[in-house]
Amino acid sequence: MGAQQSTEAEEPGEKGAPEADASPGNAAATSTAIRLYKFNPKKKGSESWELYAATVTPSFYDVNEDSASGNSQWFLEAGELEVEVSDKFSFEESSRRATFAGETGIWALKFPSQQAFMAFVNQYNSKLFENTYKLSMDDSNREKVFGKDTVLNMGGRETDESREQWLEDIDMKDAPSTEERMFKDKTAVRKDTPIKGVRMGAGDRSYLVRDNQIDVLKNMYGGVQETGTSFNITPKKGGAFTPSKMLLMQRERRMNMLTPEQGSKMFNADIETGKILNEWSFQKDGVDVDIKDISNDTRAAGLDDRDTFLGLGGNRLVRWDMRAREGAVQDSPVLTYQEGKDYASKTNFNCMATSGGGYVVVGSQDGQIRLYNGKQFTRANTAVPGLGAPITSVDVTYDGKWILATTKSYLMVVKSIYKDKAGKETNGFKSRMGARGAAPRLLRLKPEDLAQVGSAPLQKGKFTWVTESGREERWIVASCGNYTLLWNFRQVKLATPNVVSYGGLTTCTSYHLIPKQESVVDSVFMADKFTASPGTRPGQDESSMVIVTKNNVFSLADDDEE
Repeated sequence: MGAQQSTEAEEPGEKGAPEADASPGNAAATSTAIRLYKFNPKKKGSESWELYAATVTPSFYDVNEDSASGNSQWFLEAGELEVEVSDKFSFEESSRRATFAGETGIWALKFPSQQAFMAFVNQYNSKLFENTYKLSMDDSNREKVFGKDTVLNMGGRETDESREQWLEDIDMKDAPSTEERMFKDKTAVRKDTPIKGVRMGAGDRSYLVRDNQIDVLKNMYGGVQETGTSFNITPKKGGAFTPSKMLLMQRERRMNMLTPEQGSKMFNADIETGKILNEWSFQKDGVDVDIKDISNDTRAAGLDDRDTFLGLGGNRLVRWDMRAREGAVQDSPVLTYQEGKDYASKTNFNCMATSGGGYVVVGSQDGQIRLYNGKQFTRANTAVPGLGAPITSVDVTYDGKWILATTKSYLMVVKSIYKDKAGKETNGFKSRMGARGAAPRLLRLKPEDLAQVGSAPLQKGKFTWVTESGREERWIVASCGNYTLLWNFRQVKLATPNVVSYGGLTTCTSYHLIPKQESVVDSVFMADKFTASPGTRPGQDESSMVIVTKNNVFSLADDDEE
């Protein structure tokens, strides 16, 4: 799959500057001064970076130095520029360049030597840690925040051993091509009323949400098309609603729906007849409990006849059974609490996903990623600490090897496979991974692209949709404002720590940026069986995707025709 616009790194330039120091990205600079550049989004390519100050002396200062609060808040000062130390910084080692977003635009500091560059990076890491966690950065406080034995360590750098772990399942003969691949982009559906969400099916149908109405789409190779069929979401007791979560079950003939206004209720619809059958209650020991997310027991469980599914609350993870002891013939049936865990402490669970084998990954408000084996929920076998930002969605590959967590400003990719003390390969769902796993990697927008996207958050990161074992996820997609972003997953695995952020994590800023004329509601891959054209294997060579905007649905698929 390709895209209309690629954001491969440019060599930003300064109009009229000496050739030896034409840009903040030019590693051949001989000046001994630290230079400040500003990004001009109205210009293209190397012309877009303009010299703002030929010599600056960057320094950090605490705006709360004289405050009684005791909490430092560090800012960077460089000439006339003042900007808060935040996660909006990225560092490119080969060009000795720090790029960051401020209130007045996108900026870059170009350092004359590796020594000066690394000294600045180390200072920044320390100040970022203090701004984020309200603690000075030392070994004791790092352990307090991240734990004693963890793959995440702000202020460090990805090791050669970690890089080798990322490359373990890569066939170098199958390295990603640098050739730009194009795709067909066509409008499949156009609506007059705003689209609120989409639920893709692995079978013949997918579903579009508009307020209290669901429109049925037909899945086909390369995209979707409208069927002209729709049904209203109106419970038997009345009171139409717009679902916030939808789950296909029982060979995708039934749909379970949640709404934030009724957190302890679940509505079950027969999507073949377009009628809501029951309004179920989530209860434990006779008391209603709120559930914010639901998921199939396994990644492909919606294609079989099982009646169980997973439900996530702020402090609970439960397997629910729709074969209620009270009987579904009642007006208000109660779901059976089959197994689960209600945590006494505030875990602040936010979202979850399941693998093909039933492993469960849970993202939290505090940024933690917890891995459960799917057989018991009393405790997570592995907890990956966060970077301070809430996780808004998670995904996991079919084989459970890779995890994707979305926050408003980055996507984090975690490898769950590692070798235990005996040298045997296992994963973080089965046992505690600790520091034996590979360091996570981040997927982020380049600061230059933030000028286009503005303050819009990254949303709903997903892997390619694989529905059976033996196939490989090839792409990662996310939405951001009026844009869809695509990362080649193999390029992520092959990445080097040339660009780092968040205290040293390898950061991937090579992606495809697909613009739309209105806000993107969701960007989703179709099931892999809809990506196979003559002469290709499903999910192997091509990908089909649907982009849903406020009033349109676009089908996208690879186009190898000239």
